[in-house]
Amino acid sequence: MNSPAHPVVLEFKNQGPLGLALILISSLLLGIWAVKDTIALRNICLGVGCLLSLIYCFQFFRLSHVKIPRKNWLPLVLLGLMFCWVVFHYFFLSRFPDIQLGELRSTWLRSLLATILALGTGIAVIKRPHAVGLLWLGILGSFACVFYQYIPKALAAHSLFAPDYDHYLFYGKIYAVLMGAILTTALLGNFVDAIRMGQSQWIRSKGIWWFIGTVAVLYAYVFAFDARNGIGSIAFLFLVLGIMVLGEVLVAVIKNKVSGSSLGLLALIICSLGIFFWFGAQQAKYNPGWASMIDDTKIAIQIDRYPNWQNPTTMGYPKNEKGQEVKGNTYERVAWATAGTTIFLPENPLGVGILRYPFHTLLKEKYPNSGELLSTHSAWVEIALAFGFPGFLLMCGALVSVAYLSVKAHGPFQALTILMSMSLIMIYTVGEVSNQHSIEILCYLIALLSALLFPVGSSMKAKQDLQG
Repeated sequence: MNSPAHPVVLEFKNQGPLGLALILISSLLLGIWAVKDTIALRNICLGVGCLLSLIYCFQFFRLSHVKIPRKNWLPLVLLGLMFCWVVFHYFFLSRFPDIQLGELRSTWLRSLLATILALGTGIAVIKRPHAVGLLWLGILGSFACVFYQYIPKALAAHSLFAPDYDHYLFYGKIYAVLMGAILTTALLGNFVDAIRMGQSQWIRSKGIWWFIGTVAVLYAYVFAFDARNGIGSIAFLFLVLGIMVLGEVLVAVIKNKVSGSSLGLLALIICSLGIFFWFGAQQAKYNPGWASMIDDTKIAIQIDRYPNWQNPTTMGYPKNEKGQEVKGNTYERVAWATAGTTIFLPENPLGVGILRYPFHTLLKEKYPNSGELLSTHSAWVEIALAFGFPGFLLMCGALVSVAYLSVKAHGPFQALTILMSMSLIMIYTVGEVSNQHSIEILCYLIALLSALLFPVGSSMKAKQDLQG
C-alpha cells in the first residue's frame, strides 16, 4: 500500500441529492440482493438506479474537467466485452437457445443495469468519500434480520449452535457467506484506508463498525450457518491484509520512516487474528472437516482412480490414506471442480452457453448414469463451463485488473479495492455463486470498484473543485 504524505479529500461541497440517492439505492440493493422473495424490489432498484445513474454520469462527464486514464477503463471494457460475448454466444454458438434467451432477458439484463448503477454510484462516492460507509448498511441490516430469526431458534434448542439454512433470510448458506464476506471486506477496507490516510476523526467510528460487522458475520458463519468456507474466506482476507501491512512496515523500517499509521495497522492485524482464532476454534468444534481436509483433497483430485464423484449417493465415498472415509463436502467440491476443469472444459472450450447448471448438463451428456449433481461449487469453473475460456478470461480478468490497478493506486479507496477484489476472487473460487443474483452482484462490484479507482483528484482543476 502507498500512504500519501497528505490525505487527499475528494468531496464536493454541493453534490446535490442525485449522488446520495444512488448511494442509498445501492445500499438497499446490496441488502436485499441475496434475500428470498425480493425480486420485484430488486428490479425496481435496478431500473430506477440505472436511469438515475445514466443522468448522473452524463452530467459528470459533460461538466467535469477530469480525464480518466485509459488503463482505468480496463475492468469496465473487459466487463463490456463479456456482455458482448454472451450475446454473440447466443446468436452463433447456442446449444440451448430457449434457456440462454431467458438468461439474457433476466440475469444478463439485470447485470447490465447493475453495472450502470455501480458506475454512477462509484463516482458519487468519489465525490463524497465518507459516504462509502452507507453502501454497506443494507448488508449489515440483512444480518441483523438473520439474528432476529436466529435468537428464537437458539433459545428453543438451548444451544448457541442453531444452523438452519432454509429458515434464515438468505437463499442458502453460500449466499450468507458471499454477503458476509462483502460486508467484512468492505468495513475492513474502510478502516484500513482511514488509518493509512491519517483521517483521525474517522478512525474510531470506522473501527467500531468494522468490529461490529466482523464479529456479527463470524458469529453467523459459525453458529447460524455452520459455514466452513465462510471461515476460510475470512482467513484469506486477513492473510491478504497481513501481507499488505507487513510489506509496508518492512519498507518503512528499511527507510527508517515507521509512522503511526503503520503501527496502527499492525495493531489491527493482531486484533483481527485474535477475533478470527476464537471463532475458528469454535467452528472447528462443530465441523470436523478441517482435520482431514488435506488428506481428503488428495483423494478428490484423483477423479480417474476414484470415479465416486459421478454418483456419490450410490457409489459412496472413497477412503483417504488414513483409511477414513473422506468428508463429503470437501470431496465433492474438489472432485467436481477437478472434473469440470480437466474433463468438461477442454471438451467444451467455448462453453455450453447457460449459467443454469452447466456442469450438470455436461455431466449427464457424458455420463448418463451419473447422479443429480447440479454444480461444481466453484463459480469460476461454472462460468468457464458456461461461456468457455473467453468468458472466464473476460470476467475473471476484469476482477484481476481491478486488483492490479488497486496496487498502483494512491487514492482514498486503495485498501478497500485491493481487499474486495481479492476477496471476490476467493469467494467465487470456492462458492457455488454462478447464476442469477450472484452474477449481478459480481458485475456490480467490478464496476463499483473500477469507478472508485478513477483518479479524479489527479489534476489541479479537479483538486480545486473537489475541496470539501
